[in-house]
Parts: sequence; C-alpha cells; structure tokens
Amino acid sequence: ASRTRSTFASKMLHQQGHRRSVASGSFRSSAFANAVNASRTRSTFALAGRSKSRSTASIACAALEGKHVVVIGGTGRVGSSTAAALLKSFPDLKVTIAGRGQASYDAATQRRPELKKASFRAVNIDDANSVKNALSGADLVIHAAGPFQRTDNHLVLEKAIESKIAYVDVCDDLEYSEKSKERYGKAAADAGVPAIISGGIYPGTSNVMAAHIISISKNEYNEDWSFRDTAGEGGVEPDLLRYSYYTAGSGGAGPTILETSFLLAGEPVLVYKDDKEYRLPPVSNRREVDFGPGIGRKGIYLYNLPEVISARKYLGVKGVSARFGTDPFFWNWAMWLTARLVPRSKLNDRNFVKGFAAMSDPFVRAVDKVAGEAVAMKIEVDFEGGKNAAGIFVHRYLSQSMGYSVGGFAQAVLKGQTKPGVWYPEEKGALANRREFLQFAATGCERFDLNRSAWALESEINQLGGLIYW
Repeated sequence: ASRTRSTFASKMLHQQGHRRSVASGSFRSSAFANAVNASRTRSTFALAGRSKSRSTASIACAALEGKHVVVIGGTGRVGSSTAAALLKSFPDLKVTIAGRGQASYDAATQRRPELKKASFRAVNIDDANSVKNALSGADLVIHAAGPFQRTDNHLVLEKAIESKIAYVDVCDDLEYSEKSKERYGKAAADAGVPAIISGGIYPGTSNVMAAHIISISKNEYNEDWSFRDTAGEGGVEPDLLRYSYYTAGSGGAGPTILETSFLLAGEPVLVYKDDKEYRLPPVSNRREVDFGPGIGRKGIYLYNLPEVISARKYLGVKGVSARFGTDPFFWNWAMWLTARLVPRSKLNDRNFVKGFAAMSDPFVRAVDKVAGEAVAMKIEVDFEGGKNAAGIFVHRYLSQSMGYSVGGFAQAVLKGQTKPGVWYPEEKGALANRREFLQFAATGCERFDLNRSAWALESEINQLGGLIYW
C-alpha cells in the first residue's frame, strides 16, 4: 500500500508545477515495526527529508536564553508537564511555577523531581494583585489553571496585557476562548502583546495540523513555507473537517480533566454542516474512527470544543465537528448517562462538579493503572471535488504530549513568531512557522503523519491487484 499511496495535497502541488512533495510539507514518522506491538516502537521525524540538526536546536535554545516564563497552574498535571518540557528542552530558560501554595508545589516536585529547577510563587487567580505579582519580571505567562468552563475570570490575560507580557493558555472551553478573543484582541494588539488561546494539544496542536493541511491545499505557502500575501492559483477549498480524539483512561491528567469532562457533559454541542450551524446533545452521534496501529478503532462522541467555531471562522470550513472517546468503553457509557440523567443545573454548577470529580477520582486512578494514558488524534479534511487528506498523532503519554504542545506555542511566542493580538492556534498570526511548531509538539510521538490520504492511516491495509482492502 505504501507504494501506491499519495495525498491530494501532493497531487495538487504536482499539478501546479511544484516539485515539493508532501513529505517536505509535513513530518513523516517511520511505520510501527509491528502493528501488534506498536506501543514498543519509537518513530523518527524528518523535516523536508532531514532530521532536526543539533545546530538548529542550539539556535532555538540561544533565542530563548535568559527569557522568563511563569506557568500559572504549574503544580497541576498540565502545568507541571509544560514546565518539565520547557526545562528539559531549554536549559537556559528561567521557569517559575505559580500555584495555590507551597504544599501543591511540594507535591508536584515529588511527582516530577526535575521541577525543583524551577522557582515557585504562590498565586490566587481570583485576586488581581496576586496575579499581577505572580507575573512580575516575566516575558511570558502560561495559564494552565483550569477548568475554564463556567467562569468569566480573565484576570491572567488582563494583567498580562496591562504588564505587556506575552500570554498562552490551554483553554478547552468554547465560550471562554471566544470571550478572550472578542474582549481582549484589540487591547493586546494595541499594547503589542502576543497571545495564543486554546494552545494545548486538543485544542491546540490539532488546530495547527488541520490548518497546515488546509493551507497546503489552498496553496497559501511560499516555497520557504512562509505565508503568501494572497493564496496562489489552483488552490482547493475545504468542505468538511472532522476532529477525532482518543485518550486511554483519564490520560493521567488528574482531577481537572474529570471536572472538564463533566462540565462539557452539560453543554449543547456546536457543529457546522453545509455552512449551517446546529446545536446537538452532548456525548451524542457516536462515530467509530480508526486511529491506526497500536490504537485501532474506537467509538467517539460529540463534545462542545472551541476548535469547531475557530475552524469555521478562520479556516473557512463549511462543516466542522469534534469528537472524543476513551477507554475502558464503560467510561463513554458513564458520560452518556451523566449527560442525560444528571440535571443540567448540576452540571453547570462548578462546585457540584468539583465534588463529583473528587468522588470519582480514586476509582479513575485505579483504572488508569490498567488503561494507561495513551493519546491519539486524527484530523480528516474533505475538499471540493471529493478529495481528502488526513493527519494522525499518537503518543504513549497524554501528559508528556500536552507539555510539548504547550511548550511549542511558548517557543513560538518567545522567538517573536506570534503577532500582537489574541489568536487561535490555526490563525496565521499565531505561528509564523507551523512546521517548527509541529516538530516540537510531536516530540516523543509513537506516530505522527500529516497530509496523507485517509485510507493510508488505517490499522490494516492490504493491496491486491491494484485495489485496497481493509
């Protein structure tokens, strides 16, 4: 099958007279050595056919030398993973962890001893002075103190703009992200402050994967992969974008992800189809998706996520949806029942949900020991004329992959690759070099493929007589 597979993107570029292959516009990992034993295989990545050189890494480190990053929520699973990724990748970067108190920092350093290289500051994100003091001397603040559902507290972004400090958050709530952009976009631009919202793994890296696929199809890149002022001739518009996500167990992300899941179970889901907006029930419209060798086919369900509205607005896709599923399968059933049996008023109550998540946490931790914390994303784009292209991301550990995803956005901001303003990850103002970001975000992946025909990413593909069989 590998001898016959090609992507719509490569065909389109060839038809336009370009010699660039899909590989030069994406990172291709080596195939799993054994589909049955895929989780034991490590893949490598190439950029334009060559692996990332030490000199390139040294240049990146030099560009960040002496910079100071404050990670608010840095004692939590997502924040501590981000801090750890930054400390490992950029030894000369100063990292400060900001959390609720010394006890939370001590607990974080017990889980991750490498965090002792970071300094600590106490912060209360509900207190303006506390937030302002926590940001003192920073070049960048990363807001990882979720959950972001059912809150209107934007103090971290407000104080970042006021203090002219760059900003990245990991928000996965549609309403919160939309308010951040609508309320503070102009203020950030006027103050010269670059800010990236929803800059985690999903949303975050998934948005950039979709944007890269679509920009290639629309011929929006120059030969050096910088953005054209206007799209080139022969580009093709996207019709449908499907975000598909899978995590084993809770992904080892701690009680916050449980709170987020329960809160999302109380939100009607925004989807687009044929350029029309629809609101559907949460945890509904099950779809089975093949995430390739090592993960296989999984059932996933609609959730209300910000990448749906941002893709419609900024990528111009007429149809967009986002689905998520987990293992063991009964967790999906439990979420389906929660969305239908627990009163909506309760699921909108952050205090109730926090208690509900705390009650569930010990059982979830026990199951996680068996289920693991693998994460997989599949991005599928259908284009006008019936063609398609897809991408896949598989990592053994959600927490690590989240850390490198957020770290990739931090690197771009600190290197001056983000324009002033508030941006979703897929917007051109967010990342001047999407390929560099994707290379960093894919650190440690078991598999990362982009701009491939959707069938080429399936678990089992066989070729017989020029035909493809699954």
